Amino acid sequence: KKVHKKKEGDEEGDEDEDEEEDDVPAKTARSARVVETTEVTAEMIKGWQKTLLRGESNAVLKEAVAAFRSAVHFGDDSKDAQQYSYTFTSGHTYNLLMQFCLAHMDEILRRHVAGGAEAASKVKKTKTGVERPDQGPHWGRTQPLIKSYLQQLLHFLSKLTDASMTLVLLRQLHRCLPFFYCFPKVCPKLLKAVLTTWSAGLGQSCTLLAFAIIRDLGVQLPYPFVEHCLKGLYLSFATACRFTNRKTLPHVVLMSSCVVDMCGVDVQATYQHAFVYIRQLAIHLRNAIQQQTEAAYRQVYNWQYVNCLRVWAQVLCAHAQNPAAPLRQLLYPLVQVTLGVARLVPNIRFAALRFQCARIVNQLAAKLDTYAPVAPLLLDVFTFAELQKSPAGDKTEKPTDWAVLVKVSKTDTTKRLYQAGMASHAFFLLAEHLHSFAHSIAFPEMAVPTILALRSVVKGSKVVAFQKQAKRLLAQIELHSTWVARKRDGSELSPRDVKAGAELFADERERGSSPFSKWFAQELLNFEREEARRQEEGTAGAIEADRVDDDDDDDDDDDDRRTKSAAKKGAAKAGTKAGAKASDPEGKKGKKKKQAKAAPKSLPSSEEVPDEVGDFDLDDWS
Repeated sequence: KKVHKKKEGDEEGDEDEDEEEDDVPAKTARSARVVETTEVTAEMIKGWQKTLLRGESNAVLKEAVAAFRSAVHFGDDSKDAQQYSYTFTSGHTYNLLMQFCLAHMDEILRRHVAGGAEAASKVKKTKTGVERPDQGPHWGRTQPLIKSYLQQLLHFLSKLTDASMTLVLLRQLHRCLPFFYCFPKVCPKLLKAVLTTWSAGLGQSCTLLAFAIIRDLGVQLPYPFVEHCLKGLYLSFATACRFTNRKTLPHVVLMSSCVVDMCGVDVQATYQHAFVYIRQLAIHLRNAIQQQTEAAYRQVYNWQYVNCLRVWAQVLCAHAQNPAAPLRQLLYPLVQVTLGVARLVPNIRFAALRFQCARIVNQLAAKLDTYAPVAPLLLDVFTFAELQKSPAGDKTEKPTDWAVLVKVSKTDTTKRLYQAGMASHAFFLLAEHLHSFAHSIAFPEMAVPTILALRSVVKGSKVVAFQKQAKRLLAQIELHSTWVARKRDGSELSPRDVKAGAELFADERERGSSPFSKWFAQELLNFEREEARRQEEGTAGAIEADRVDDDDDDDDDDDDRRTKSAAKKGAAKAGTKAGAKASDPEGKKGKKKKQAKAAPKSLPSSEEVPDEVGDFDLDDWS
């Protein structure tokens, strides 16, 4: 292999500049350099494997890393292709090299740094059990090769879109983390690349493995790198959750769980970020209240805003159960913002968003053992003017999927199934709210406003189904109030015995043996079964839709091939003019055919159409 030397007038960079990433544009002098290339063959790769898997050879390792670098940049800009010393003419050879490097290179690098397999097993480790490759005897000699290999991994990750290949690369990155820790300047680039993969929705395995890398970076690297991990995770989550449907819902839930877990690594740093971002949510709500314009409302009434509220509620539920926890101080502002969002536009079209907010507050109240006034929020839905009119539609309509809905059209608000589903969902969330303080000695008194409001619904509603559901819930509330009052009267508690009063129903709360708990447990089970069924149907529908889209793409390719073939035959028979006309892919017939293919077989319902709402500006958050 021959390499043309640089001219004497070329500038020599310092050591740091020589180790910069390959994705940075090279200097003019360096880009002008031409390298003689060598074709990689299967025999060459097998020779590298035989040598590197059995022993240590710096010369062979250098060749393998250079070949991997050329493979990673294969297909890049032709101007940069002249810088790489290896080329590939066979896909089999390319795959063989990639499989070898991504499966064995981390172990090969460990042995070369330590000076053998036996020495690699005795490498020094930190107090947390992490390897220290930079303490190896041959670190100085192999450091440039290791850094080059790590940078090529990151460049390769930025080019991948296939889930299976991305998973293989993430596994190699995870095994190479001890080497990344030795290059602090490369770790931010690793974090950025892995965050993109984490939020890309390539599957549960890729998401979890990417998060494992991010979490290890936050735990092992010194402060304040954990803040970069927290900020990157949350902003990536906020960007990826702009649209929520049955297909994307599992990925959104998984990402929120990752954010919650990362927030537990450093609670003090989490408090600082949570304070800033909850305040940002409050500012958007304040602007919507003051401006009262459609654009301002859209900054709040969208899935991105709701999912951000929910993820911070989950963070508090997980890490603020102790009254002395720092995050506990954010409970009141978060509840106030959530209730303010629910009341912003008191319209039946946004009843679904109101239910989303009510569910968030209910979870906070149940987990943190606090009280929040959710009942008025839910009982207001029965005062909507649309409920006083005769509903439209029939029972053959598709039921409303409330879990992935924030608003509907005006037409949907008059449908029978929408109104029935709204009432059922409101009664369930009201029962969930009552269950959060069902074991309080003050339950009979706290439930009085709700009892009076339900009686008004029974008397004022013209829908028999609403009356039956209200009477059913009302009977359970009165039964539980009587049970609490009877047990409270049988004890010798005084109003000053706050601690004893809180522990009066501790056993019933733990066993779930109170009357209201038994009844709500069955209601919750039915709700979860219905939710699981809808999620299964939604996932199956998404898979079927993807399959149909793939079939349509294949059909379009076949049509293009037939069109080109017919054009060639027509040109041969009718002459150049007729052939050119037949080969026109944008002709009238082609347009009609494409329009016919683009037309859906049936119009989707409103809940299947993504909400046309705006997103708040993430630039203010950075």
